[in-house]
Amino acid sequence: MNRSGLMGLAMAVLVAVGAVALDQEAIERADALYEDDRAGEAIAVLESLLPTAGSGPERAEVLWRLARATLSVGESMEDADAERSVVLATYERGERYGIDAVQADPNNHLGYYWQSANVGKWGQARGILNALFRAAPMRDLLRRAIETKPDHAGSYYVLGQLYAQVPGVISFGNNDYAVSLARKSIDLHEAEYAAGATDEVEHDYYIQLASHLIERNWNSRRRSREQQNKARSYERTNDPLEKGWYYEGTVTIRDESDRDEAERLLREMIRRLEAISDRSDGQRRQLERARELLAGL
Repeated sequence: MNRSGLMGLAMAVLVAVGAVALDQEAIERADALYEDDRAGEAIAVLESLLPTAGSGPERAEVLWRLARATLSVGESMEDADAERSVVLATYERGERYGIDAVQADPNNHLGYYWQSANVGKWGQARGILNALFRAAPMRDLLRRAIETKPDHAGSYYVLGQLYAQVPGVISFGNNDYAVSLARKSIDLHEAEYAAGATDEVEHDYYIQLASHLIERNWNSRRRSREQQNKARSYERTNDPLEKGWYYEGTVTIRDESDRDEAERLLREMIRRLEAISDRSDGQRRQLERARELLAGL
């Protein structure tokens, strides 16, 4: 066997036993492409890493990023009014990457999170009543995510959307829980931002809280009255998801109605997003959503 053949054989053996270190420069390049709204290019970089990613935690790092980038591609397709069947297939592929990530490393919360995010987008594209059977599995994925990492802001943010969108009469939907979960996502995000763990402000977290407040529509008296009940419920449970349901009972809220708070949040997010000259695709969607919600008040 010639030298190149021997090198190829050695590489194959190393891959088989997971001994090839993950190319961190390529991972960083894929992350930068994703942040620059070039998800398709990020996918190409990540797919090139799979043959040498081995198994376990390293492989999961590639796979959850593939799930994330694939979701972004699906969102861009929806913005471009692509055929629904194509959009659904894209989110299904993103879900598959998430499943594979969890199988590779069950202790990585991001596999559960991005799997659930693709399921959620699939459900939105399909129509919530046509996809209601996916709601409970999606909730269970997010429960696993917060059990693995209780301070993951994104999981509470998506849980809030799920509880807001699922019908309460025939399923587990609950606008009050959605508000508490959204507040928790914001507080965790602000803690990350203050600690320098992220340099991105998640405007959509605040916009989603405003949306949930509009749907709950409590007056200031009821908001105040419910605080003590929620505080007691929060202390009675150790379940991380249930603590999320009652999180509002642990924070200070202003003496105002839900709609007043929602209006204040929306005006602030619109001001911040309008001040960004080079908005990303996501920020453009967020600004449009905030304006729509404010116009409907």
